[in-house]
Amino acid sequence: MDAINRLKPVLEPESIAVIGAQPHSGEQSFNIIENLESYGYGGRVYPVNPRYGEVLGRRSYPTVLEIPDDVDLAIISTPRGVVPEIIRQCAYKAVKAAIVVGQGFADATDEAGKRLQQELVEISRRSNIRILGPNTVGAANAFANFSSAFTRQMDMCRIPVAIISQTGMLFGTFEGLKLLGKGIDLGNACDIDFSDALEYFEQDPQIKVIALHMEGVRDIERFKRVIRRVAMRKPVLVLKAGINEQAARMAQTHTASLIGRDEVWEAFFKQCGVIRVSDIDEMGDLVRAFCYLPPMRGRSLGIVSVSGGFGIMGMDACAKYGLNVAQLSPPTMLELEDMAPPWLGVGNPLDIWPIMMTSSQPLGQAFRTVLIKVLSDHRVNAVILIAGVWFDRVSPAVTEVIMEMVDSFPDKPIVWCPYEGWLYRIRIDELADKLQKVGKSTVFSSPDRAVKALAKLSWYYEFQRDDPC
Repeated sequence: MDAINRLKPVLEPESIAVIGAQPHSGEQSFNIIENLESYGYGGRVYPVNPRYGEVLGRRSYPTVLEIPDDVDLAIISTPRGVVPEIIRQCAYKAVKAAIVVGQGFADATDEAGKRLQQELVEISRRSNIRILGPNTVGAANAFANFSSAFTRQMDMCRIPVAIISQTGMLFGTFEGLKLLGKGIDLGNACDIDFSDALEYFEQDPQIKVIALHMEGVRDIERFKRVIRRVAMRKPVLVLKAGINEQAARMAQTHTASLIGRDEVWEAFFKQCGVIRVSDIDEMGDLVRAFCYLPPMRGRSLGIVSVSGGFGIMGMDACAKYGLNVAQLSPPTMLELEDMAPPWLGVGNPLDIWPIMMTSSQPLGQAFRTVLIKVLSDHRVNAVILIAGVWFDRVSPAVTEVIMEMVDSFPDKPIVWCPYEGWLYRIRIDELADKLQKVGKSTVFSSPDRAVKALAKLSWYYEFQRDDPC
């Protein structure tokens, strides 16, 4: 059975038994069935709880064995002591997969929890049932209107991004940052682990980028083989937690994972083409870069700015992250000098404000002409625009010009670093939505973050081209 079929019941279930279902409803009820209804999940849902005959208008069954139909997935939200017996019942009924929500297994400080988790492992090995967790919110799939999380997911979006994590918190949204098209929270990973999830998303045509939050893994050798192969096919971003001694000890308590020395992980990730990120902000930046930009086929960047000061910041970022400030070709320089006032020193970074102010063309049209000249230069592999959000009120609007340029220069990433204030009340997220809805470009909150993302885009292209593994 291939990886897709092994995890399909977890991410694409057609029928779900919610074991431990409760009749309470409302925002603070943490009711999985109510959440599934709110997403528009179209599969069959069976409440299981011997205390109730009905849950939210659905017949409730005393045990999973009483359900008259086949069940793909059991979501188990009960005290830990009864979980092994419930898993045995699920296995007997030929339920294909189970999500164990509860804590207190190998993540606990007592020996009883570790013994209970070992029971789950043994049941899984003896039967065909796959187990996600324990200590997990489970799985989510916006493409199937499905999430097993007991908390309501407000912003599930059909974006080509998969998150594999050891915390359910990454199923949420951070300051407008959306990471989740599909997701798996491994929790303690007693059965389904990073390698299983990576193999599933490797073959998933709806996923372009795979993002990992890692504390540690158990089967290191299998993980190395799998992630090396997957990273050659799709960008794999890793946020590795537990990098100092104190945090590592806490991570081992959290999910009972094997941690390892950070410098060893760093070398391994680099060797295998895995893109390491330092924090959640960088994770979001790189998700946007790999989702919405073409590969950066080279390391030379063109910087177009309405501010000389911001242009210099862009140069500093290039030096910091290993990109080159492109030296414009003589024909490009001559064309730009013809447009510029005689007192302006033309180069890269290019200060376009004096050109736009003295041009006979409307502001937006002058910007368009400059951008064409810079992008046409064979020495330029990507362009970063640094300009205020109010530029989207010129004619033609800057977002429209960028989308036109992406069509004309499909092999060159084009990004915008807009800043708010000055004229008009336009928010940066409005511009991001405008560009990302057509999948052609994106915005970054600062030149430093934009250049850092482009540098990793370039590094990954070089890795795939050279194929060192």
